[in-house]
Amino acid sequence: MTQPADPMRIDEQERLLAARPEPPQGVVWRLLRERAQAADAAVAETHRQAGEHKSAFEHFARDVANALHGLHGVTPATAADPLPSLTAKLAKALEGSGARYLDPAGEPYEEVGMWADVVGSEQRAGLERAVVAETLQPGLLMADGKLAQRARVYLAVPAAVPEQQAEQAEQAEQGEQGGQSERKAQEEREEQEREGEQE
Repeated sequence: MTQPADPMRIDEQERLLAARPEPPQGVVWRLLRERAQAADAAVAETHRQAGEHKSAFEHFARDVANALHGLHGVTPATAADPLPSLTAKLAKALEGSGARYLDPAGEPYEEVGMWADVVGSEQRAGLERAVVAETLQPGLLMADGKLAQRARVYLAVPAAVPEQQAEQAEQAEQGEQGGQSERKAQEEREEQEREGEQE
């Protein structure tokens, strides 16, 4: 036989809280403190990123200044010697600042078509596919993936294959023959009409 529940027994739900609830002013001060700490962290992160950018552009400016210094004393007669190394130094300076210099000269057009605009083209023998013959304006890709400047290029395209030229010539010749036969049939009709009128 079960014993009746003790009316003085305290259920778990009825137990008093071990700690007193936080007073309202304490809640307000805690929330304000957390918000201030989050704002301080955001400001510190912004300062850190600004410092990184400043440092990157300082390095860029230093590299460009050194490359430009290398141009002093360059004359048209001696320009061929230092220019390739200076070009490489400037490209390296751009990459160091988080930008990528895109010069597609010599690349197949299929590989660069997403970020290059074609200004013109010319046919060249011995090519199997279109190739960038000359870069008129380089592309510039930023570190975040944004294309800051599209490249402008001039293409070299494959010359028409002799078989294609022969087919085109044959089609043109057939077109001429068709035109001649039409003219001949027209002349015969006109002649028959004249003969009919004379009778």
